[in-house]
Amino acid sequence: MNFNEVLKYIHEKEKLGSVFGLEAINELLFRLNNPEKGIKAIHIAGTNGKGSIMAFIEEALIQAGYKVGRYISPVIFDYCERWKLNKRWATEEEVSRVITEISEKVSDMIRDGYVSPTAFEIETAAAFMLFKEWDVDYMLIECGMGGRLDATNVIEEDVINVLASISMDHMNVLGTDISDITSEKLGIVRKDSTLITYPETDEVMNQIIEYTKENSVQLYSADISKLSILDENMYGSAFIYNGNEYKINMGGHYQIYNAVTAIEALQRIQGLDTDIIRKGLEKTSWEARFEVINDNPVVIVDGAHNEDAWIKLRESLESLFTSGNITFIIGVLADKEYYKMIKILAPVIDKVYTVQSSNPRALSKETLAELFNREGIKAFPADNVNEAIKSATDNADFESDIIVVCGSLTITGEAIRYYKKINME
Repeated sequence: MNFNEVLKYIHEKEKLGSVFGLEAINELLFRLNNPEKGIKAIHIAGTNGKGSIMAFIEEALIQAGYKVGRYISPVIFDYCERWKLNKRWATEEEVSRVITEISEKVSDMIRDGYVSPTAFEIETAAAFMLFKEWDVDYMLIECGMGGRLDATNVIEEDVINVLASISMDHMNVLGTDISDITSEKLGIVRKDSTLITYPETDEVMNQIIEYTKENSVQLYSADISKLSILDENMYGSAFIYNGNEYKINMGGHYQIYNAVTAIEALQRIQGLDTDIIRKGLEKTSWEARFEVINDNPVVIVDGAHNEDAWIKLRESLESLFTSGNITFIIGVLADKEYYKMIKILAPVIDKVYTVQSSNPRALSKETLAELFNREGIKAFPADNVNEAIKSATDNADFESDIIVVCGSLTITGEAIRYYKKINME
C-alpha cells in the first residue's frame, strides 16, 4: 500500500471503534514474531500528564546518547507523528511499509476466524515493528485508554512503569469511581516490577501502595515534601527537588509535578546522572500543554479536556494572571463532561468564543455558547478557530489581556497552525 492507501485502510479499521482486550493484539504480535520483545521499555498510564512526563524522559535519554523510540496517542498535526525516533517522526514510507506488512497478517487472522485488530492495535503493532527496525535503546509507550486491557499492555520484560495523574475520565469504559479507574491503570504493573508515580491524591496513593505490596512491586513516588519552587511564570519554572536545582521551560504549575515524576523515573535508569537529567528537563518542550504561542497579545494553548485538567488549567491561570481579562476559545467533544468544564473555568473567563472541530463527536458551537450564556458569561459562536482568534485579538488589550485556547487537542492544534503560518509570512 502507498501512504494514502494506508490512511484509507486505517480509516476503515477505525470504524471498529475501541475493543478492550488483549487477544487480538497478542495474536497479531505473535504472527509478527513479537517485535515488542527484547527492547527496554518505559510504559505509562494515567489520566493527565502522560505526554508531558514522557517528553521529559525522552529528552533526558536523548541527551544521554540513547536511541529513543516513542509512541503517542492522540496526535495533533500529522498521522506519522505518533511514532518517533529521537523526536523525528516516522516517514510516510516507513509507516506504509510496516502497516502493509501488518495488514497481511490481519487478513490472515480474519481468514483463520479471529476478530480483526482495531486501528489502535494495528498502530501499536506498527510502533513495536518500527522500534525493532530502528534498533532503539528504549521505547516509551503511552497507554491509549485505561491500562489493564489497553493494546499497549503486552510488554512483559525490561520495563519501568509510570503512573501519571489519575482522575475521573472515560467512566463509561473504565468505571464510575476513582477506585475502579485506578485499578485499570494499575493493570500495566506486573508482579516484581518497578513503578514510579505522580504525587497522587491520598485515596489513589493508598490503593497504589496496597497493590504494590501485594505484588512485590518496587514503588517510587514523587515526593512534594522534597520540592521547593524558586520561580514560576507562564514560560516555565525553576525548583529544587531532593536537594538538586532544575529548570523547565514548560508553563503551568502542574508541569512541575510532571517533571519531578520524570526525575524519579530517570533516576531508576543506570548511568543517568543529575547533570544529564537537569539538561534534559531544561530542553524539553511539548506542544499544546500550557504553551505560550504568541506574546502580543499573550495566547496560551492547553489540551485540557477533562475535569482534573480543567482544574489545573484554572489554578495556573489564577496564580499567574492577577489582572487583565481572559478570553477563552473553546471547543469540546459532546461525550466529555463539558458542563463541569463550564463550572470549573467560569471564575476566570471574561468572554468566550465557542468553536466546533471537524470531529463527528464535537459539540455544536451554538449549544456550547448557549450553555456559557446561561452561566452569565458572554459567549459567541465562531465559524472556526482562526476567526475566533481574530475576533479575540481585535478586542484584546495587548498589555494586560490574554487569550486561552482549550477543550481538545484538535482545537489547540488549529491555533498552533494559525500562528505558525503568521510567523512564516
